[in-house]
Amino acid sequence: MRTDNLYIAGVAARVPELFPVAEAVRRGWYDAGRAEAEGWTSVAVAGGLSAPELAAEAGVDALKRSGLGSDEIALVLHSGVWHQGPDGWFPAHYVQDRVTGGTAPAIGLHQGCTAVLDGIRLAHGQLTTDPTAHAALITASDNFGTPLVDRWNYADGWGSGRGSILGDAGGAVVVSTEGGPLRVRALALTSLSSWEHLYRGDEAMYPPPILLGNQAVLGSRMASYVARHDPDGGLLQAVTRDLVRARTALARQVMEEAGVGPGDITRVTHVFTGHPRYLASLLRPLGIPPERGLLDLGRAHGHLTSTDQVLGLSHLMETGAVSPGDHILMMANGGSISLACAVVEVLDRPDW
Repeated sequence: MRTDNLYIAGVAARVPELFPVAEAVRRGWYDAGRAEAEGWTSVAVAGGLSAPELAAEAGVDALKRSGLGSDEIALVLHSGVWHQGPDGWFPAHYVQDRVTGGTAPAIGLHQGCTAVLDGIRLAHGQLTTDPTAHAALITASDNFGTPLVDRWNYADGWGSGRGSILGDAGGAVVVSTEGGPLRVRALALTSLSSWEHLYRGDEAMYPPPILLGNQAVLGSRMASYVARHDPDGGLLQAVTRDLVRARTALARQVMEEAGVGPGDITRVTHVFTGHPRYLASLLRPLGIPPERGLLDLGRAHGHLTSTDQVLGLSHLMETGAVSPGDHILMMANGGSISLACAVVEVLDRPDW
């Protein structure tokens, strides 16, 4: 979908202290062989700071950078992969109260690693159909420092080829229909719902295993499902094939709709990885050199789930890695399987 009047007016990420991977290996939390093979150097760890607090802090920064007033935010969307706070409580309203206040709708999303791009798409629909609305706040955050998930080994056993450790962070973007230093040229979403069972595995849907005190082990859940239902190994190849085809087609679609080609893409934001092989599998089918990704940034922070995209974009702007006229391809894929892509044009270099 081509977007002619959608801008990112402000973007910010709040990242806690980085914990060295070498120390995790020394303490026996992370296998030394996996650490060497997967390439991560450190991971962001928030300690006792909650996910919604991280999101609110990022939201305050993004709103300030946007130059907009809190009363101009007509919609607040918040997402997180892991638990955000007490059951029956909704963190979108916490974020709204601490960033903008007011009475605009505050809505929670549960879309995993594509949530921010999904949120931008939903905000675009709201802003283009409501003549009184012109700006929205989208936030995302997670803190994985709880006993029911092991940030170092949650994906152990699943042969995705990327390897993953979970980092904590909060991110925020302010989108506007009236201007900003970044213009969203095109945006597209899709899904491969036929593979949702892979992420669900053979675990019971009710009661949810987490409520019984069972640790979330996504990798072994997937691996055991494949072993039980497809011992010959064809399922993993099929998933990989379908995912690569779908995300490549989606990226080509948004580039075409934005009127740019692979040679026009200056940098790429993506799901963080510690190893260059993932970037090669992601970008080479598009004709984009893997070096245009954010390997070093990602391997220093861990996989930040829905905040990967925000930190990547904020980093590119803050460090001056992109200039007016450059184009950034944003690529995300998440559990069950959702996919999202956008092409963003740099219009200005703000003093952030």
